[in-house]
Amino acid sequence: MKNSLFLAASLSMSCLMATGLSPTPAPASVAEDPFLWLEEIEGPRALAWARTENDKTLSALQSDPRYQRFYGEARHILQAKDRIPYVSMGRRGLDNFWQDENHVRGVLRRTTLESYRSQTPRWETILDVDALADADKKNWVLKGVSCLPPEERLCLLNLSDGGKDAVFVREFDAVAKTFVTNGFALPEGKQQVTWVNSDTVLVTRDWGEGTMTQAGYPFVVKELKRAQSLAEAHEVFRGEPTDVEATPFVLRDCEGTIHATGADRRISSFEHEYVLFGSKPIKLNQRSRPSEASRVVACW
Repeated sequence: MKNSLFLAASLSMSCLMATGLSPTPAPASVAEDPFLWLEEIEGPRALAWARTENDKTLSALQSDPRYQRFYGEARHILQAKDRIPYVSMGRRGLDNFWQDENHVRGVLRRTTLESYRSQTPRWETILDVDALADADKKNWVLKGVSCLPPEERLCLLNLSDGGKDAVFVREFDAVAKTFVTNGFALPEGKQQVTWVNSDTVLVTRDWGEGTMTQAGYPFVVKELKRAQSLAEAHEVFRGEPTDVEATPFVLRDCEGTIHATGADRRISSFEHEYVLFGSKPIKLNQRSRPSEASRVVACW
């Protein structure tokens, strides 16, 4: 079959050349991408398409005779009372984020090392996300907590309404167990916020036209002071629109002393460029993402 097609093509070319004619190239045409509307992440059509495809997937999974058994086993494991609670060691004790059938959205709690070593640790509730969601009438998902060293009393909570990338950032007092009156409170957006001191944070977010990358993430870092509006924030770093994103960082020791501030410019999925702030920005020749452990030196 291949030989026949080749022979036919050769004969056609020979006939054209014999008559003094050259083959006419096919006109170049750029077809419009029929799926361009999927780029509108929050677009009604794109969201409707995602819901339809999710329903198809869920239907296929639930039609499998093993589905209910696997679902039940997974749920039992996730809600098991004998799970070992993972903790992180902080200045005020051992912190744990716990979820079960009574705390679907989770509870941030704390205990002592001595109590944790016992068979029945005594936990002190710091924040009940389920109760907060009920009070705010929001589907809150806690996406992260960042507490200011060394006291670790003032914390920035990342709260997502429904689990999406965009979060609200609110300042929380972990000792008083309440949100700080007139504290830092950033409206919903794809953003990263990092403490500098009790009255200053570094923020990367959507600052308006021309401040989001083609991937849909921010690349402009600004310094925001307590009681300032977002419009008053001072720009300290700007990446490129072609980057994936840029995020601020602060390097401090175990006593809270700051040794450097800067930005992690994520050029691609595998390339990073690190810039230290100062009178003149300094680019570091490093290509691997630093771990959180490298950003704070712990003392025990």
